[in-house]
Amino acid sequence: MNYCKHCMIPTDEENCPVCGEKHLWPVLPEDPCFVGELGVPWSDIFADVLRQKQIPCLMKPLWGAGWTATLGSKFEQMCFYVPYEYLPSAQELAEELFSQMEEDDEETEE
Repeated sequence: MNYCKHCMIPTDEENCPVCGEKHLWPVLPEDPCFVGELGVPWSDIFADVLRQKQIPCLMKPLWGAGWTATLGSKFEQMCFYVPYEYLPSAQELAEELFSQMEEDDEETEE
């Protein structure tokens, strides 16, 4: 398994499927891996679920504090990263949460 340090994703491919980087590294258990991008309130919920499951995570705002202050916190987007060794568990939790988000969106539209 290879790892793109720029995109923070593991891949079986020789080049990064996101940025095309050709110099990939072997993935290590502690390498931070991108799980997903969520807005409020889902980012808070996902962070809490990861904490409850004792999955370490790094949350990085998509935009800087200036944009968040200008646009307001309801538009804040957070990117989630977990160590590679926790990636399958975090992805499973994210899929459950994303499916719940889609159900809530469908109910709102009706």
